[in-house]
Amino acid sequence: MQRELPIAEIDGVDFYVDAEREELRQVDSPGNCISFSVFHSKNNGYYFIYNRKSRCWSWDKSYINGHLGDHLVVTLPALMELDPEGMAIRYEIPLEMLSPDSLPKPPKRVTAALSPLSRCL
Repeated sequence: MQRELPIAEIDGVDFYVDAEREELRQVDSPGNCISFSVFHSKNNGYYFIYNRKSRCWSWDKSYINGHLGDHLVVTLPALMELDPEGMAIRYEIPLEMLSPDSLPKPPKRVTAALSPLSRCL
């Protein structure tokens, strides 16, 4: 049985959050994936640089600095909050440890926080 993946909306584009496969996967274009390996820790979540045109992450600093308006900083909540079921599967941990019944159920849909990018360091 296939599980229902949570969705993160990034700049109007829906991505499945799949902690089991460690990626965000565009709902209407499954070949467009953003690996969790590009995430950077921030407070209780993660951030990465997102190219609005390609709908993917960016890594080329010189390109980013030359096209700042095409890029955003995307901030997402912690993966345990987004996809506890996927985390439990990935790390072979009982789901009850990550998402006890006493806690509110994680949302099935979140909207990523977006910030303009002034320059890429």
